[in-house]
Amino acid sequence: MGVSERRLREKAALRSKILEAAGQLIVDEGLQNVSIRRIAERIEYSPSTIYLYFRDKGDLISAICESVFLELGSRLAEIEHRIDDPLESLRKGLRCYIDFGVEHRNHYLVTFGLPCDREVDSSTPEYKRMSACGGRAFDSLRRALKRCAEAGYFDPADIEATGQAIWTQIHGMTSLLITSYGGPGFPWVEREKLINTGLDLILAGLVAERSVACG
Repeated sequence: MGVSERRLREKAALRSKILEAAGQLIVDEGLQNVSIRRIAERIEYSPSTIYLYFRDKGDLISAICESVFLELGSRLAEIEHRIDDPLESLRKGLRCYIDFGVEHRNHYLVTFGLPCDREVDSSTPEYKRMSACGGRAFDSLRRALKRCAEAGYFDPADIEATGQAIWTQIHGMTSLLITSYGGPGFPWVEREKLINTGLDLILAGLVAERSVACG
């Protein structure tokens, strides 16, 4: 490995370390209580080091969200290209979303669990790039629904509304699995059973909609 390649890897590793520390702190302490200095203390670097990678806290948050959308989008694209049956592909994609969120709990909560007025300037190139990545990730769900409709599994009257409704359902399940599942005071069923039942109900509802329309 050459010197330049090693330096690039070291920079990428430090950038990832900053993002991980920021995500953990934001979830643990709240967005308003986390500063660049606080993040620097967590990773035992100076604040000036973080400013070499990110302009400010808003830029850092945008980077966390972008990393989520890029990796999630990549995983969903792989499923889309690997599985031919549209309904199976849709189910696998929804399951992938849930598993991804649980696996990356801190970054998921920063991306999808913060108020919309978080400290991010929507006019910056970083925000626009992040938003574009999010749009591409959601496009995979739109395409999955269209493929199912074209195959005759169901015929949603409004692909966009259907996609957003499905996303709210799997987001709700993902968030509960991250924050509440297994906690005391509620008789949770086994995790796999809960996830599979939820996915069954989503897909059964879509197919039933087709049956009602045809009837």
